[in-house]
Amino acid sequence: MPEAPKLQFISYNEGKLAYRDDGKGSALLFLHGMNGNSKSWSFAFQALSNRFRVVAWDAPSCGKSDSFGDTIKDYVAAAKALVQTLDLQDVVIIGHSMGGLVATSLAAELDIPIAGLILSSTHLGFSLPSGKPLMSRYATRIQKLESKGAGIEYGMERARRNTPENTSKEVVSFLADIAKDIRLEQIRDGGRMSQEADNAALGEKIQVPIIILSGGKDTVISTDMHIALTTTFPAAKQIVFQNAGHASYAECPEQYHKEIINFVDNTIKYNQLNNA
Repeated sequence: MPEAPKLQFISYNEGKLAYRDDGKGSALLFLHGMNGNSKSWSFAFQALSNRFRVVAWDAPSCGKSDSFGDTIKDYVAAAKALVQTLDLQDVVIIGHSMGGLVATSLAAELDIPIAGLILSSTHLGFSLPSGKPLMSRYATRIQKLESKGAGIEYGMERARRNTPENTSKEVVSFLADIAKDIRLEQIRDGGRMSQEADNAALGEKIQVPIIILSGGKDTVISTDMHIALTTTFPAAKQIVFQNAGHASYAECPEQYHKEIINFVDNTIKYNQLNNA
């Protein structure tokens, strides 16, 4: 399995945000899902940093980053701080699952120089009122962590749940090795943000090119969740990796990165024509 670049930090709100950064060229910002951290994008660093600047964060409450709140605004503010501190210009944002919620909201910010948006196995948020108890999809995970703690058993359970039965042992082990280090606040804050987020109204506000990547065997993102996403962004190109589950970035990395490269190259051409 590939190695990720060393972890770095920026100061933010009296705490720190962790990230990894490698390569030169057009900037790509990768935002991981709820079970992940910046190491989730190890395959992307290996495949893409020879032609792009690849940046991946540990989201707030994840990995080695501190906690900065549990609303979509809190996560977007942290992402904006990273983009601005690292001076990422005309950045293409890739948001996977929970990271897609942040990426979508970030792309709607008019003061951030975003060139394109890639939404990977994600949704629009559950739009529940603030203060409601956590949904069972999050509450049960917290109960497991409180009773048994994190570790490889938890990591393997999440990795197997998120991938088809025929997924290779190497990919399952890669995903499990990352998920085993999960923090309770990662689910608590990320779950709260996800269930209260409501990105359905952002369709008309986002004016950059978009593609939507999904796994044909994804059991985490329901059909209804996916339809709501594609309905909100009807002009977005849709790519389905038919044999992949929820973690296509690791299950079929060559196909995944090929679509990213094609999208970025086409986005650069699109922006050049519009700015001519």
